[in-house]
Amino acid sequence: MERSQLTSPTEWLDLLLTDPSLTDICINGDHTVFVDRGNGMEVIPMHSLPTWNETDLRSWLLCQLSQIGKTWDAQFPFIDASLPSGHRLHAVFPPLAQTGLCISMRNLPQRRGCKIHPRQSGRWIDSPFHEVLIRAVHAGDSILISGSTGSGKTTLTNDLLSEAPPSERIIALEDTPELLPIHPHFLSLISRPANADGFGEVTLRDLLRQTLRMRPDRIILGECRGPEVLELLQALNTGHHGTIATLHSNSPRDALRRIELLCLLASEGRLPTRGIRELVSFGIQWVAQVKRIGPLRKITEMVRVEGMEGDTILLRPVVDCTHYDH
Repeated sequence: MERSQLTSPTEWLDLLLTDPSLTDICINGDHTVFVDRGNGMEVIPMHSLPTWNETDLRSWLLCQLSQIGKTWDAQFPFIDASLPSGHRLHAVFPPLAQTGLCISMRNLPQRRGCKIHPRQSGRWIDSPFHEVLIRAVHAGDSILISGSTGSGKTTLTNDLLSEAPPSERIIALEDTPELLPIHPHFLSLISRPANADGFGEVTLRDLLRQTLRMRPDRIILGECRGPEVLELLQALNTGHHGTIATLHSNSPRDALRRIELLCLLASEGRLPTRGIRELVSFGIQWVAQVKRIGPLRKITEMVRVEGMEGDTILLRPVVDCTHYDH
């Protein structure tokens, strides 16, 4: 298609958001556009792009943000948001982005109303670990889902929460709203950054403390990344069960090491390592590793946390999924 036949930059960008085949859309500061249709990033040829400038892109972005009541502040030249289209958006403004405004968007189909129950979707049909995880959810076990960016952590969390009994009250804590399982009693609480004057911040740690007063059956942590992890582990060791949390990590063992590091940072080194490992070993029952292989997301490894031996957390790999006994 020639440039003369193209719509305006705003219409073309809106058109990108309506394409269900695109899982990721990345617009770089030099106005190159990369998309992912399930097989990795591919560039859209320049002759297929409309002619635009930084002002066009910024105007489109601010229009999208205004629809959800957000804007950006020069003191914090980056933003996270969930668009009405169902996309999770992240933008970095100059001068942090040296070449110009950079936008990254992830398609979250469940937030667009495309709710298909995981048992009907066949997403994990080739992952024998999935049935073990479903049984763990039914048993009220706590699960840590580990993997890299785009590996399917959020999708798996949504699918597992859809299997929770409908009588349970599920409260999720997130920085950006992503989770939306098929469940009648699901609530999502969103953290908030400080304003330009440094006031009004609400952290995940703050939200967790409020959640404990909201009669939750399950507390879900969208991503383990800060001091809230320590308080969650304390809650799991004092009567709360059935949590699901996600974490960026390369393996189940590495995931538990990162949890330990986050707890050490949260306690400013005052909590002994053995104490943290005891909280982990009694609070978390399963760790599942997810990985993206081509267009597919797969559960590649799963371990059962079996307590402590000395100062070491014992992990038992799941091998026989058919006859695995909880």
